[in-house]
Amino acid sequence: MSGSGGGGYMPPQRVFFDCQTSVITSSVSSINITVLDKHKIGDVLNVEIGSSNALVLEDGDGEILGAILHLNTSDIIECIKGGAEYEAEISDIKSPACRVLIRRR
Repeated sequence: MSGSGGGGYMPPQRVFFDCQTSVITSSVSSINITVLDKHKIGDVLNVEIGSSNALVLEDGDGEILGAILHLNTSDIIECIKGGAEYEAEISDIKSPACRVLIRRR
């Protein structure tokens, strides 16, 4: 058979992340449904580095909605460690799933 192209699998390359201007859209992982039920589309959450060095979304009451697992998660963590602050706006809720738009504050 032909058509394989002869090349091996190439994983997607990471996109350059700029601490000042980059914006990402991501699904929220490990969602706390009780916290999700308190929120609606358009609500803004804080993006923080959690206790296990994970990127987490925290609401104004200090409750964790969930975590962010994205190709640029490590970049955002480094930007936060460098003094940048980020926020996540809820863009879609289909419980138990949720998507957010993350941008610099």
